[in-house]
Amino acid sequence: MKPLDDTTAIPGQMEGALRIRRLVRRLKERLGVEDIGGEPLEQLVLRYARLRPPEPSLSLRAYDPSWPQLFERERTRLLQALKDEPVVDIQHVGSTAIPGLSGKNIIDLAVAVGPQLDALRYGEVLDSLGYRFHGPSPIDPGFSWFWRRHEDGALVIHLCDARAVWFTNLLRLRDYLREHPAEREEYERLKHQLASEPGQSWLEYSVLKSHLLQQLTARANAWAEAREGSGS
Repeated sequence: MKPLDDTTAIPGQMEGALRIRRLVRRLKERLGVEDIGGEPLEQLVLRYARLRPPEPSLSLRAYDPSWPQLFERERTRLLQALKDEPVVDIQHVGSTAIPGLSGKNIIDLAVAVGPQLDALRYGEVLDSLGYRFHGPSPIDPGFSWFWRRHEDGALVIHLCDARAVWFTNLLRLRDYLREHPAEREEYERLKHQLASEPGQSWLEYSVLKSHLLQQLTARANAWAEAREGSGS
């Protein structure tokens, strides 16, 4: 077989770049914004386009009361394996952490560690537990993303510095939705509405969902700051 020269990839690259530009233009027109959470839309789209998650069959399902138990078991397992590493906190985040909210069969764990993060060392420990590294997390490019499949879904770790803004944001958003049923129901309705749009790519859905989450996070932060300010 004749080896491919460098020019063979150019048409495909150009086609991909054109699709990205069209998507960015469509999103700007649809959302009426130039950035999401301070990140330019072009940058966000390109970042999401580079994500390489596994391709498991992950179905959306009604809230399962066993999800918190799965998290606690995995948290215990992680703390034992990482007992010699500076782990600050391990929290259950994402849809499966919010009672009453439907979600995919993924347990998201935010693993917050000290500022002297040795990503390679943590990666070795997580690899020994069956996790595989999949690059930067979609939550924040400073987070590392690890997946472990199991027979009924996946466990996903977002490894981060405990001081990271998005670690705080995740906890505030989770707690806000736990305590505000109306917001939770509206978020679920909008999430299902986005997912059901015909002809929509995973990339477009992800950016639209990110915009929705940014709006929710802003309200969650305002709520948390007001509560903290009142001392309650």
